Amino acid sequence: MIRSSLFLAALVAGVLASTSSHAQDSDAAFQGFLDALETSRQLILNETSEDGTDRAEGLRHIVRLIEMQNAPATDDHDAANPHVSRCPSVVCKVGFDNPDFTYINVAPISAEYTYRVYGKRGTVPYISMQVFDNPLGGSVFMTSEDLIVKADGSYEIILSAMPHEGNWMELKSGASRFILRNGFYDWNNEIEASVQVEVIEGPMSGPVSHLTPDEFVSDMAALSSRLTNIPNAMQNARDTWPLNDLNEPDPGAFGIPGAGIPTAVSSAGRYSLGQDEAMIIETPEPNVIHGGIQLGNVWVESFDYQTRQTSLNWFQSTADDDGMIRYVLAHEDPGVPNWLDISGHPDGGIFMRWQSPSEDEYPEKPAVNVVAFEDIRANLPQSHPTVTEGERAAVLRARYQAVNKRRNPTGQFDEVQAQASSGSSGCAVGPVGGGHETLWVLATLGLLARRRRRC
Repeated sequence: MIRSSLFLAALVAGVLASTSSHAQDSDAAFQGFLDALETSRQLILNETSEDGTDRAEGLRHIVRLIEMQNAPATDDHDAANPHVSRCPSVVCKVGFDNPDFTYINVAPISAEYTYRVYGKRGTVPYISMQVFDNPLGGSVFMTSEDLIVKADGSYEIILSAMPHEGNWMELKSGASRFILRNGFYDWNNEIEASVQVEVIEGPMSGPVSHLTPDEFVSDMAALSSRLTNIPNAMQNARDTWPLNDLNEPDPGAFGIPGAGIPTAVSSAGRYSLGQDEAMIIETPEPNVIHGGIQLGNVWVESFDYQTRQTSLNWFQSTADDDGMIRYVLAHEDPGVPNWLDISGHPDGGIFMRWQSPSEDEYPEKPAVNVVAFEDIRANLPQSHPTVTEGERAAVLRARYQAVNKRRNPTGQFDEVQAQASSGSSGCAVGPVGGGHETLWVLATLGLLARRRRRC
């Protein structure tokens, strides 16, 4: 934990210090970027064997980080003209990126300005909103449990240094971006919150100015700092997680203070499984607004969750008759509903989340048991369901379609609108009525997720 704190402090300090690094020229700044790549390359080489998936994925991880961190460093950016961008894409993978989320960014922002972020609430059961003052998080946040939504389903949030009536989030010195996370449960039958932004107060600048050498130096220094320090921070956090076990559920279980959503309780661990081994994770079915389990590689990136079942949220998970959810990590499909495909990765990471648990229902440490693959059924209740090849194929097909719709936001509306117009409800929509007005109201109240288990 101390090492991770130091790395986060170094990362923040490096980014902040970069704004005064104008003594360098543009070429020196670009050379610093190349040096940062070489430093990260050496980290990958030191952590892996000469060949195999881990090294290839590690080097790809650096290329992905370039893409992820490229926009704030190279796009035309001005706090008087923030723009909206989104994940997922194939490159938005860092620090157990959540397979259930779309991440909507508004950036850059500054405490010099007052911003109005607005849109429609949608039907996803959970939303979080956070102001980042470091590359991995920030202390100013709000969730859908607190969000005031108007009768027509619209919302607005004021971002400013001074307090404001209604939904208000403080912009402190160092605030750099706003992020809204849409938490899907029933991936194919929910609509995310939309996001727009306007500047309502501050020193307006008109069109974005052309790039200056000083700005390029500053941007390259920030990019270089992140490319060097983010992989280090992730690896140092990962080193603290138990092997073939999970740590105690805690808001700081990831291992990097200040990262992620402050109200989320999590549990992290590493696994190492032979071809003939499996891992069974047991946890009580929770009463929380959102959360679940996911797998990731040794670089703390999510596995492919579009064409493989490498994550399950609480809605997607099947509980046994005793109220316990049992996940099975294995190389091959054991024919159980909660199989988590380790995707050809004998070594990787596990991450579990419980969003906003009450004090009297705080999650217990999940039980972890490594068994022989052939003994999986012997370690599950007799009534535990079986999944056929055809049923698995249908689930995977639905995952594929859902993630594609998230990458193309208008695609989210097509099937749901067709159901509403035809009177067909589908599993997720049916329990709460056919109209979108009912859907978003129930989602706001947190009732939608509770009702879906009746399907």
